Amino acid sequence: MKLVLAKGASPHAKPPPQFSICKSWWKTEGDKEVENSRTPLVHFNDKSAYGVVASCLEALTNVEGDWKRELRFLRDAAKILASYRSLGHTGGGVPRVPVAEGAVEMWEKLLGTAEGADFTIFCRGGGSPEELSAHSVVLRHASRVLAAMLSPAFREGSTARVEVDFDAAAVKLLLNLIYTGEEVDEVDASADALCGAMELAHQWDVTHAVAALEGAVVKRIDDERFSRAAEVAVRLQLPQLMPACIAYARSSGDVKKRFKTSQYAPAVQSVLSKLFGDPDSSNTRQKRRRLVAAP
Repeated sequence: MKLVLAKGASPHAKPPPQFSICKSWWKTEGDKEVENSRTPLVHFNDKSAYGVVASCLEALTNVEGDWKRELRFLRDAAKILASYRSLGHTGGGVPRVPVAEGAVEMWEKLLGTAEGADFTIFCRGGGSPEELSAHSVVLRHASRVLAAMLSPAFREGSTARVEVDFDAAAVKLLLNLIYTGEEVDEVDASADALCGAMELAHQWDVTHAVAALEGAVVKRIDDERFSRAAEVAVRLQLPQLMPACIAYARSSGDVKKRFKTSQYAPAVQSVLSKLFGDPDSSNTRQKRRRLVAAP
C-alpha cells in the first residue's frame, strides 16, 4: 500500500462502472463456523480503497468472533491511506465563493456555544491541557479521515473523545476553519498556533484548511518564525511552504548565521546545507584545541 501510494495511486479513486464484487467473512472453530460471526456482504463496486477499508471496519464491528487482528490491520491500512498527498497538489490556495455574513455568524455561534456538541477534543500540548467541544456530524463531513476515525470501529468514535498533542489555540484555529471557513490571513495567531493547526489539519486530511493555513504561514515568515515554519515544511513536505522557506533563507543573513552555528533542527540543517554548504566548524575545532591545551 505504501509503495503504490508513493507511485502516485490515489486511495480515493473509484473502480470503473463495470467492476462488481462483494465479499463476506466469518470465523471458524475447527471445521465449524462460529455462530453469528458471518459479516454482512461488503460491496466493493463504486467504492474507493478508502471506502472499502471503512466498509470492512464497519462490517467487522457488528458480528461475533475474535476479529482483533483483522481490525488492527484495517486500522493500520486506514492510517496509511490517510497519509496520501496528491503528487499534483500545488498548495496554491482554496477556491472561494461568496457567503452571506449571517451564515458565517450562525456557524460561529454554533462553535462558540457548543450547543448540541457530542464530541470532546483533549488538547495535551502547550502549558496546560484543555478540553474543547465539537459536533461529530460536522467533523465527519470535514474529511474522510475524520469520518473513519469517528466511526464505531475506532476508539475515538466509540468514546466520543480524541486526544491530540497540540495546544488549545491551534485546535481552536482549526475548528474555526472547519466550521466557518474564515480567512486566516488576518487572524491574530502566533506562529506556533498557525503551524500547529496546519499540522493537525494535515494529520486529519482537512485539505482546504491545510491550504489556507499554509498560505497564511508563507506570508508571515520572518527570522523568528523561520525555524518553526521550515521544520513543519520539511517534515510534511508542504509544496507551498517548502519553496517559500528556501527562498527566504537565501535572502536572510540571520538564517545563514544560525545555520552556521547549527541552531536549526537536523532536517532543516540538511536542507539549508544545499544552499550554504556545510556549516563552518572552525569555531568548534578552536574550542577543542583550547580544551586539549588547557592545564
